[in-house]
Amino acid sequence: MAEPGSLTEQLAAFVVAVEPTDLPPAVVDAAKYFLLDWLGSAMAGTNTPTGQMFLEHAAEQGAGPSTVIGLGGKWNAQAAALANGALSHIVEMDDLHRASVVHPGAAVIPAALATAEWQGASGLGFLSATVLGYEVAIRVGEAVGKSHYRFWHNTATCGVFGAAAAAGRLLNLQVEQMVWALGNAGTMAAGLWEFNADGAMSKPLHAGRAAASGLLAADLARRGVSGARRILEGERGFFAATSQDADPERVVAGLSPAMADYKLSGVSIKPHAACRHTHPAIDAALQIRTQIGSAAGQIDGVEVETYQAALALTDNPAPTQAHAAKFSMQYCVASALLRGSVGLGDFEASAIADPQVRALMERVRLRQSPVMEARYPAAWPVRVSVTLKDGRTLTESVDHPKGDPENPLSWDELEAKFGQMLVGTPWEAKAAVLIEMVRSLDQARTVQLL
Repeated sequence: MAEPGSLTEQLAAFVVAVEPTDLPPAVVDAAKYFLLDWLGSAMAGTNTPTGQMFLEHAAEQGAGPSTVIGLGGKWNAQAAALANGALSHIVEMDDLHRASVVHPGAAVIPAALATAEWQGASGLGFLSATVLGYEVAIRVGEAVGKSHYRFWHNTATCGVFGAAAAAGRLLNLQVEQMVWALGNAGTMAAGLWEFNADGAMSKPLHAGRAAASGLLAADLARRGVSGARRILEGERGFFAATSQDADPERVVAGLSPAMADYKLSGVSIKPHAACRHTHPAIDAALQIRTQIGSAAGQIDGVEVETYQAALALTDNPAPTQAHAAKFSMQYCVASALLRGSVGLGDFEASAIADPQVRALMERVRLRQSPVMEARYPAAWPVRVSVTLKDGRTLTESVDHPKGDPENPLSWDELEAKFGQMLVGTPWEAKAAVLIEMVRSLDQARTVQLL
């Protein structure tokens, strides 16, 4: 690698230096694992009203070289990246990196896929670009600090850097061009949490826009459009503008083409169809449900103790539609206790309106724990206590919900999740074929997911 320069220059040199054959087999296998999860999330997203809106938009953007999940034919690459990114973020079952609070797949994979199809890249080339995109997005997310997350959606603001890196690698950018791509990506970084105040549909737009903007940034850099060399740590750069506690050196800590481990090894998979901040509490509630069995209807009260970010995003005691319910700790915990599930079907209108669930939601109380706050985001801890009408209190604590690297889904469990996400979609009967296609993608001469 070149002598150390700006953070952007160091990232760019790394992304350009890594060859697909440099990646350890376990890292390539992990890329296929997360690709399968992303594909299932995107396909499930086509089966929603919000997904149909994004598909309608994509269909009006013109023909091109790239696939849009849910549309036949080939479409404009940027439009495909936007639509596929949005689709994969709608049902809230896409992957998440805990320490960076980034959903890397929703931003990186759509940009990589659209570019790989456009450039005729091999399956291994596509997978390696995905790995590098995850690496960049996660490193920026880890460095930006906890204060950023108060206003900014990390998947959007940090994901765009990863999307640009992945697209730029597939466009064969040289180091100078990759610097420009990352600089141009950073100046387009955006995504505000205010949408959550009224349950607006902007969250999937954040992921889609990050993917499309990253691709645009890389393509413009290829054509000579320069970008800021110090877009991250500059006096008026990304960290200065959006954070009060950034740790810039984390962007490049331990960064080397000879790395044996990559950041995607720390990415989590979501088994429940809700905001990941609710998952520790869901898992704790499910554990309590196994203890109380038929007495679930005798719950007198529930207390959920956790860290502030979870409360800020999910303290929603009376959601009335699916998106809001996915960001309601009260709803998710009540559904877990009473139904034993928080899956896609639990966010249908009839399920949200269930009188028993609504009644229990009123008895769910949330509380911040300073001890748990100090451990976040390295861990996302929670303690759930359920008091029954007979006076008993049952308590369960969860630090690492199912799907975390410390408590992972096996390939078999991931494939089962994939099949569940395809129920009701045109691909429901093709799950096994799609799984085999993904698992052998590193041997494919070109990328064809559908």
